[in-house]
Amino acid sequence: MAKVLFLVSTMLLNSYLSEQATLFHDDNIIDKSVMGTDTLKVGENVGPNSVEEEHLMLSGTRGVEATSKSKMLHKTRNRRCFRVEIDHQIDQEFDARKRWPHCKTIGEVHNDGNSLLSWAYVPTGVFADRMCIATNGTYNQLLSTEELISCSGIKEDEFGSVNDDYVWEYLKNHGLVSGGKYNTNNGCQPSKIPPIGNLPTGLYENTCEKRCYGNNTINYNQDHVKIKNHYDIEYEDIQREVQNYGPVSMAFRVFDNDFFLYKSGVYEKTTNSEFIQWQYAKLIGWGVENGVDYWLLVNSWGYEWGQNGLFKIKRGTDECNIETFVHAGEPQLI
Repeated sequence: MAKVLFLVSTMLLNSYLSEQATLFHDDNIIDKSVMGTDTLKVGENVGPNSVEEEHLMLSGTRGVEATSKSKMLHKTRNRRCFRVEIDHQIDQEFDARKRWPHCKTIGEVHNDGNSLLSWAYVPTGVFADRMCIATNGTYNQLLSTEELISCSGIKEDEFGSVNDDYVWEYLKNHGLVSGGKYNTNNGCQPSKIPPIGNLPTGLYENTCEKRCYGNNTINYNQDHVKIKNHYDIEYEDIQREVQNYGPVSMAFRVFDNDFFLYKSGVYEKTTNSEFIQWQYAKLIGWGVENGVDYWLLVNSWGYEWGQNGLFKIKRGTDECNIETFVHAGEPQLI
């Protein structure tokens, strides 16, 4: 299936480049009759100036073998890490951006440059959000994905997954400096990874630097913040955790012929789709659309993808295993 889609994607791409026609058409790619919800919409997720590398990535052409080879491990819940809840009443609809409007990091959408680095973008984003929430906005800035990627020594497997414990232990023991987006001087160490479409595969080199190269007036050693502890979250605790303490990290399986084309509505895997990779996303809320319960998450494929970089996925059925691998941490405050 993946090979067939690759050939189809390539032919469509050539047609686009020669005729400047729309690359993806709903009727040609997705059979809506097999979609699980009538709220889902698919379409073109890339701009008219995108290059071939971006189109191939969004067409799901990364080669992956069997799902069973994923190295994701299920971890048990550590109840000692859980704190007393502030709000016992779970809202029917919730959006962390509205709950904590002063925390500008919550709605930030990154663009991971055609990489398999969502494992770094998501916990870094969750950490930054929770620092802002825990300090009531005193700390309100992005943290450095660059430092986590380049200095932690953590490497994703061929499916894009890592052991969550390694990531969060690094945030606990080493911490992160402030960061910023690509091509900015924001924070101590802003991202060096160009957005999707600008990065030829394999040319990005991860070099660990123990200095501030963005805003060089910042003291590298003094800029680090850490987490106090980290923990897995079981399904029945997800909403309470997010509503009280902020966004969490979720890992889920991506399939070849629908998620890449997601535009709006509530996502549910298409029948007979083939597993491509693991992806991490930041959960910021939930709700109900046309009678379908959903989770609201921030992805790391840029603002052009999905609903301005966000997506909704069916809630309560462990769609694509999204309710199985949920993780968060508590900031260490001085």
